[in-house]
Amino acid sequence: MRWSKYFLPTFKENPAEAEIPSHRLMLRAGLIRKLTSGIYTFLPLGFRVLKKVETIVREEMDAIGCQEVLMPILHPIEIYEESGRIKSFGSELFKIKDSKNRLFALGPTHEEVITLAARDELKSYKDLPQCYYQILTKFRDEIRPRYGVIRAREFIMKDAYSFHADEESLDETYKAMEKSYRRIIERCGLDYRMVEAESGYIGGNESHEFMVLAENGEDEILSCSCGYAVNLEKGSASINDSHARGEENDSYREIETPGKTTVDDVSKFLEVDPSMIVKTLLYMSKGKVVAILVPGDRDLNDI
Repeated sequence: MRWSKYFLPTFKENPAEAEIPSHRLMLRAGLIRKLTSGIYTFLPLGFRVLKKVETIVREEMDAIGCQEVLMPILHPIEIYEESGRIKSFGSELFKIKDSKNRLFALGPTHEEVITLAARDELKSYKDLPQCYYQILTKFRDEIRPRYGVIRAREFIMKDAYSFHADEESLDETYKAMEKSYRRIIERCGLDYRMVEAESGYIGGNESHEFMVLAENGEDEILSCSCGYAVNLEKGSASINDSHARGEENDSYREIETPGKTTVDDVSKFLEVDPSMIVKTLLYMSKGKVVAILVPGDRDLNDI
C-alpha cells in the first residue's frame, strides 16, 4: 500500500488523558484510539505491532511444545460457582444474561474452561503431560481503568495451562515456561526482573511475575545483588547472624532514655548497635491493638 493511502492519524500535542509515556506515545503515533473508558481500538499501525508481538509469543510457546487452542469468551456462570472463584473475582467479573435469562460471564481468564476440557478428554496418565496456550481477548470490569491498554477493561492476553501426572513433570514445564518468557521479553527489548509473587485468585503455592522496569510502574519490587527479587507484597528477609546479638543475661535493669525517640538516638545513647535493640510497633487489626517486636536494624513490611 502507498504511504499516502495509509490510515495513520496522529496528534501534534500530548493528549490530556494520557498519564504515562507509553499511553501518550501510542495515541500520538496513531497506534490506538479510545472508544470509552478502558476500551480501545487498534488502528492499522498498532495492529501490525500487536501481530508482531503475538508472533514472538507463538514462536516461543511452540518451541517448548505448548499447543495453541482457542477457547470461548462467553462462559456459563455455573463453572465459576463450581470452582468457588466467583467470589474471588467479585465485581471485576462481567456478567450478562441471554434471551432465556441464563447468566453468563465474559471470560477474565480460562482456568475453569480448560480444566473442564481436560477432565472430559484426558483419560489416562499416559496422556500427560499436556500444555496449552491461547492469545485471546479478556474482560475485567476494572474499577479505575488507566494507562491506556495496560489497565483496560477489555484486553488481549496470552495464557497457558498445563496438566501433569506428578510434581516433577510440573517443575520441568514451569522451568521451560520461565525460559520461554525470558526469551519473549528479551526479544521485545525490555528491561525486566523475574520476581516471586502472590498467586492471588489464580491459586497455587508458587508464583513468579516478570516485571518490566519503569519509572511510572504501579508495583514495587525488592532485589539484591544475590539475585533475589520479589514483589513488595511478598517480600521477606533472611536473618543475618554474622554479628552477635549479645549474650544471655538474667540481670536486667531499667535505663532512662530521656528525649531519645528513635532507634538511632537510643543506640548512640547506649553505645550499642541498633541490632541489639528491640523496637515495638503498634497496629490496629480488626479492631484490636497488635504489638509487633522487631530488631532495631530492621523495618516491617506494612503490606
